[in-house]
Amino acid sequence: MHIVIPQVTPSSTKAAPLTASAVLAALAILTAGTAAVAQPADTKSAAASYPTHTIRIITPVPPGAAPDVMARLYADQLSKSLRQPVTVENRAGASGNIGAEFVAKAPADGYTILYGYNQIPTMNPHLFAKLGYDMQRDLAPVTQTLSTAYVLLGNKDLPAKNLAEVIAYARKNPEKLAYASYGPGTASHLIFEIIQDSAKIKLLHVPYRQGALTDVLGGQVAMLFEPFPSGVPYAKSDKVRALAVTTDKRVPELPDVPAMNEAVLGLNLVGWQGVWVPRATPPEIVAKLNAEFVRITRTPDMRARIAELASLPMGNTPDEMRAAIQKESAQWGSIIKARHIVLD
Repeated sequence: MHIVIPQVTPSSTKAAPLTASAVLAALAILTAGTAAVAQPADTKSAAASYPTHTIRIITPVPPGAAPDVMARLYADQLSKSLRQPVTVENRAGASGNIGAEFVAKAPADGYTILYGYNQIPTMNPHLFAKLGYDMQRDLAPVTQTLSTAYVLLGNKDLPAKNLAEVIAYARKNPEKLAYASYGPGTASHLIFEIIQDSAKIKLLHVPYRQGALTDVLGGQVAMLFEPFPSGVPYAKSDKVRALAVTTDKRVPELPDVPAMNEAVLGLNLVGWQGVWVPRATPPEIVAKLNAEFVRITRTPDMRARIAELASLPMGNTPDEMRAAIQKESAQWGSIIKARHIVLD
């Protein structure tokens, strides 16, 4: 299966009885629509002159992580084209929720932007029983900037040379192989959950706060899914064994490493980075930010920097980003529910 799957369509089109709650919901939608159309004059004026002062990009990862690196590259280019300072603030923690909630509750004026990644809108709503924000209600998509994949790294003593051999070994030796992750609910955990579900195998999960890759290198744990930006250099070294890439076909960066699709038919898992603003941000500002981020993404310099991270440039419309999120969220939601994964 691909990371993006169609949403489930209703099995019936029979009209439901009109209830009081339905009437209230309809009124709420009409009220929201009226508010969106009838923007105050000062809001329109602010949108037309945007930006007039410093813009903050919030990235929900520690300094040096791939989204942080990209956020700073975009900030530098935005400050030149928009002729205003653009700063980057790191608000890491809780699988991206801390930074996302901060932006969700910020003024909807275009001066606080979230530069995040796919787990926040597609996995977290299903993983966390309680969130201080609602991704669909509180944040508006601007654009997806790049897509990337993961490489499965195994220690050199692992009795398998690729993912197909890992699966074969695990079938004969259930719960004998241990894999590391960067914590419950992270992509490095959930990809293994999908593999176990698809291949009908059982592995041991060893979650880490830090040091996961170090323990794979040292042989304390068998394997780990590492994002391309940090994983490809190790995959090219002789320190670990590259077992698979999470794409439907082999990639130029690692031509001798099998695609995961070769071991588990139809499995293709990619990640991405993207941009959001508070939901009520004027559409003129959203459009201006979209145009700037897409323009920068398509410049030769930025495409080269993205390629250095073993990633592919994107740059789409808010509606396209919204549709992609809905489809991916449906798949991750079904997997998370089937595997009974819930985080506090």
